Amino acid sequence: MKKCNHCGICIRLCPMGSINTNDPSDIIGICIKCHACVKRCPQDAKYFDDEQFISHKLMLERDFARRAEPSFFI
Repeated sequence: MKKCNHCGICIRLCPMGSINTNDPSDIIGICIKCHACVKRCPQDAKYFDDEQFISHKLMLERDFARRAEPSFFI
């Protein structure tokens, strides 16, 4: 995490309180992957590299790319 300047934004934003205050690259609790830390990091130092998460995200983007219109059945 060379980009991190230890500003603490990610620590404050984490709804689970899972980011170590002394080392923001260390996740000490449960991460629900809400992306609060990723979206607001001014240094772009936070990211997810878990293969299962990435493949799940790609599947959701592929399968739910278009808006589904409501259907009525009579």
